[in-house]
Amino acid sequence: MSSPGKAGTSPKATSPQAKSPKAASPGGGVNSPENTQEQPLIEAEPDATPDGDEDNSDYDSSGESDMTSLRSSIFDYKYENGRRYHAFRAGQYLLPNDETEQERLDIIHHIFRLSLDGRICFTELENPQSILDIGTGTGMWAIEMGDEFPSAEVIGTDLSPIQSEWVPPNVRFEIDDATNEWMFPKDHFDFIHARTLAGAIQDWPGLLRQCYEHCKPGGAVEIVEGRANFFCDDGTLGEDTQTYKWLMEFRRLSGPLGFDIAPSMPDLLRDAGFEDVQITQKVIPLGTWPKDKRLKEIGRWFKSQFLSMAIEAYSLALFTRAGGWEADQVQVLLAMVRNELRTNKIHLYTYSAFITGTKPATAS
Repeated sequence: MSSPGKAGTSPKATSPQAKSPKAASPGGGVNSPENTQEQPLIEAEPDATPDGDEDNSDYDSSGESDMTSLRSSIFDYKYENGRRYHAFRAGQYLLPNDETEQERLDIIHHIFRLSLDGRICFTELENPQSILDIGTGTGMWAIEMGDEFPSAEVIGTDLSPIQSEWVPPNVRFEIDDATNEWMFPKDHFDFIHARTLAGAIQDWPGLLRQCYEHCKPGGAVEIVEGRANFFCDDGTLGEDTQTYKWLMEFRRLSGPLGFDIAPSMPDLLRDAGFEDVQITQKVIPLGTWPKDKRLKEIGRWFKSQFLSMAIEAYSLALFTRAGGWEADQVQVLLAMVRNELRTNKIHLYTYSAFITGTKPATAS
């Protein structure tokens, strides 16, 4: 969990297998996690230029019959500061669910795939027959898994009914709260996947207990989180910048909400009973400043969605609800941060974290 504090401090990983990188610091270096496959420092492109504005099979319609647990109240969306939020379990999730956020989620899905060299998930699967996607969002991951494994039944659950009705015949979506008791059979799923739920789950041990109970013996679980923090190796983030001000306030407010859960996840999975637990973190630059072409491409996508979508999505409700900011104050700060980051002179990066484990084959 990210804790509030000075730059240069960061949440420590609770797992002996993974050390958390230090938080963004104006001058200090960064220690990367021991089992991260990509090791910064990231070499920056000399005299990187400012980024410009970047443009960013046949299915059967499942219809409403594939949507279980639907109630009319879930469509009574809540509107706040010009953004739309889900009504089902209102207030439980700080991010919006409007069209802008849906577009951002699809871009994030693309970024995760870029970080995995095109793969849909980190776990290597052999002919899974039952797959669960918790917090499916727009459903893109579930849809692509249905295409990848046409003999598997793929179920995606979420609080918001924002998924496409045009899906492969082996995919269905359910509107449900994963923190409630699951109605699925025990020992049922070959693979359980959850992505970017940090900040939405208050009881991770309870959720992972249910993952364990409903996973088949020998089945796998994969928790994927973007690190809710930024890091800087080369002193380009000064304490006098608006970006530094925003980052410190974001860390102060998001820390108690568990936004940066990834370093703690390995121990949480082990406590739930999973074995062979590993965490792998992939570098995600903010911008096209890296010299490496692959990181430059990832950074281009990440920066585009961050400046136009993510920074507002992650800041607006958090700063106004938890920090007491006025909405217009938040927007002024975000505008100044965008202007700074567009120059490509502040070299920030974060990580995508893939935490995997298996249920013992002998589990009863």
